[in-house]
Amino acid sequence: MKDRLFDGLSLLLIIVAIYVLNHQLTTISDVQLGDEAFYMYQGISNFRLGLQTDWGPAYSLWYKFLSLFEPDTIRLYYLNMALLSSLPTIALYVALRFTGFRWYWALYCTLVFHFSRMNFPEGVKVSILLFLLTLLLFIIGARYLRDKLHIAFALLTLTYFLFAYFRPEFVVPFGVCLVLLIGATFWFRQSVYPIVGIVAVVLVLFFGVGSPLSEKGEKAFKQDFSYNYAMRHPEDKRLSTYSNWVDSEVMSQLIFGERVKGFGDALLKHPKLVIGDHLLPNVYNLSVQLLTVLGSYFQPLSHLPGATTIQSLFDRKITWVLLLIIFVGLVSIRQTARAVSHAVMANPWPYIVATTAIIAPIVSSVYSMGIKIRYLPAFYFFIPVVIGAMLMNLQFRPWLSNFLAARKPVIRIVGSALSIFFLLGIGAWMIWEWKHQTPATTKDKELLQYTKQLTASIADKNRIRIFDNPDALSTHLGSIAIGFDQYKRNTDFYKFVEQNDINLIIFRTEVTQYYENDSSMQRFIEQPPQAFIRTPGFDPNTYSFMRRDLLK
Repeated sequence: MKDRLFDGLSLLLIIVAIYVLNHQLTTISDVQLGDEAFYMYQGISNFRLGLQTDWGPAYSLWYKFLSLFEPDTIRLYYLNMALLSSLPTIALYVALRFTGFRWYWALYCTLVFHFSRMNFPEGVKVSILLFLLTLLLFIIGARYLRDKLHIAFALLTLTYFLFAYFRPEFVVPFGVCLVLLIGATFWFRQSVYPIVGIVAVVLVLFFGVGSPLSEKGEKAFKQDFSYNYAMRHPEDKRLSTYSNWVDSEVMSQLIFGERVKGFGDALLKHPKLVIGDHLLPNVYNLSVQLLTVLGSYFQPLSHLPGATTIQSLFDRKITWVLLLIIFVGLVSIRQTARAVSHAVMANPWPYIVATTAIIAPIVSSVYSMGIKIRYLPAFYFFIPVVIGAMLMNLQFRPWLSNFLAARKPVIRIVGSALSIFFLLGIGAWMIWEWKHQTPATTKDKELLQYTKQLTASIADKNRIRIFDNPDALSTHLGSIAIGFDQYKRNTDFYKFVEQNDINLIIFRTEVTQYYENDSSMQRFIEQPPQAFIRTPGFDPNTYSFMRRDLLK
């Protein structure tokens, strides 16, 4: 009864926390164009640009499902953000309770994730959705398959392959789990039917739908490698005029001195460059991000009175030495290790899920730029599960155990008082989060509204052929985009516009800056063809161009 009461209070506080985070969502978070917009565009346009199985088609289907309830793309973006900033919070609390942790540990760790930068206002939510689905799979396994670990692990293995159609790097944990599943099946003499079923489903999807691994990974490597190299070598002036997002092919050729197909080809031909200027920096960046995630568990404590003084103590090495001495003096390391191993063997499911779930984000971070914290939500399940197991199974020295056993009534009273203070502290923490929400610069949302107003009189938006990336304005217009990467700078922009039948161009500041040395485009801006109408742009000192026949 006591646990049910505190579970009820915890869920009530989580609902309050969800309201705190989302009640002014549209003012403290901007609409992100980039990848998230492309996922949305593919979903709402029924994969207009082709299925592209390496571009998260399953996440696009999620957007398609949500669009049945909200057709407006800006509101659809915020609907997705609200759901995926809320549902994982609830699922995480339930998952931690199914793991066997006490309510206060589950509540605290859940709210740390909820108020983390990774959860909000981070706008790219595909990894968060996968985190939610992983937690739901864990809960189903813990609830219904506790005595059928082999079946649960087979289900996890298959799920990781399905996740590859959200994020391709999940092929790696799928492969790891499949090898372990095969080994465990023969070692423990289990049924091979789950393996046969998994292989059958994989083959059907692989040949029927398509491989989740293809050209996107190669292009992403070149973009991310070019970014890393340019950041580490500002002295290389050859790269100063290029953008790694648009000119990754050119930049990678300049850096390597030849064209490389992708990661494997580059590593084989230029191992020193790839390892020294990409992999090792990414490993370092990943370590920094993981320390940031770990530090977020201590961040709420910094609001306590006198926290600044306490924090200064932990900046000294002598403090950590003393804490280590005290820990060794109070805790039996051998018995604690034995208790932890027994707990893990008695219920390995949480540790299997928590460990395998972090394989994909680690691979993605090392392969990519290593600075995208949005890849790492799975660590908010891994960290509390691992640390919680250690804390729950601490075994004290005999003299301390006897001392605590003799004072159980006092400890119960102290525990009740601490529970009250803990709940009051949680309330104060949420009030602090509420008061410190600050409005964001919603420039992209305002750009979308400007673009929608500019094209409001055009009934058939499919007639619009806009000079823009396909993951930006076209998502919210429903138009066709001619990407920046299709125009080779310092060529004939007039001819490019004519050949591609472009009828809408919106020059915002970042676009004009990118093309500021392109004489052909600058001449187009100053002397547009008679067929185009020039209007004031979204940004100061910029212009937008619409072909006259588009308005008919």
